[in-house]
Amino acid sequence: MFPATDSIVSAHALLEQVLPLYDLGIISRCRLHHRGLNDTYKVESKAEGETYFLRVYRAGWRSRDEIEAELAILLHLAQEGASVSTPISRKDRQLLTPLDCVEGRRWAVLFTPASGHEVGNSFTDDLAGLYGAAVATIHDAADSFEGRRPRPALDLAELLERPLRLLTSMIAHRPGDVVYVNGLGDRLRKRIEGTADLEVGFCHGDLHGGNACEARGTFTFYDFDCCGWGYRAYDLAVFPWGFAVRRDKTERVKAMGRAFLKGYARRRALGPADVDAMSAFVAIRQIWLMGVHIGLGDRFGWGWMTDRYFDGQLNMLRDWETGWLGRPGADWLQLDDE
Repeated sequence: MFPATDSIVSAHALLEQVLPLYDLGIISRCRLHHRGLNDTYKVESKAEGETYFLRVYRAGWRSRDEIEAELAILLHLAQEGASVSTPISRKDRQLLTPLDCVEGRRWAVLFTPASGHEVGNSFTDDLAGLYGAAVATIHDAADSFEGRRPRPALDLAELLERPLRLLTSMIAHRPGDVVYVNGLGDRLRKRIEGTADLEVGFCHGDLHGGNACEARGTFTFYDFDCCGWGYRAYDLAVFPWGFAVRRDKTERVKAMGRAFLKGYARRRALGPADVDAMSAFVAIRQIWLMGVHIGLGDRFGWGWMTDRYFDGQLNMLRDWETGWLGRPGADWLQLDDE
């Protein structure tokens, strides 16, 4: 058999060999829904009219222990009242199904759906506030988790150092940019390491305004694949980053970040050090994103990793540094002006 780096599992085979392990009734359809960090299949039950999502983790991405920790925290969050998509047990009460694929062992997990629809680019102040309040509920619920935590730490080594190494290796032919990102990395590192009282706890890791569906004012969150324990300010910074990376206007980035944090603060105390650190974590998130994209080169191809791609991503980083990085969070988010 010729080796493969990254296969696409047959939806028909999942329908025949994996889904009968669950008590779902008659399945009318299973098809590939989305390829991202992992593969997601949409499963539709004919008898009950229900929809489920089967995630197939890509080989070598997450260990069994890491996946089990993700599932354990999800079940805990749901038990504590947070609105999250949760794993579904098989008939034998197991949550994980091993798949021996050509590239190696992969794991499949079936999840409940999230009611409603993603808001996408249509966030209003009210919806951003509701999103923030729901994130606060997740953070609060996670604080009582006492299970094992074999997840990648969301620290500077994971969020900044490793992505910087990948980035500088890819732009070695652009020495001016290498000097820039290394210098910015040093400044970001010193700023975070020099900030006391940053809260550390469980983080979703990818709260960019998506990864949640809204129905009648309630957000239900899913895709915790990037979760771990680390800086809560980073977890919060991903939301305004989601608008900045789309190059939204300054006033919209500010308004969305402000509404989001006000919603969060209505449910959960927010330390001034965490607010002030958010602008630095937006820049760190942007560096992390480029590292993720580079790491997915063999999955999605290298053809799009061009100078044009790096021009756009680095321009966003420079613009953020110029317009926002030197301003404390309480200033650019204007949380104290009422």
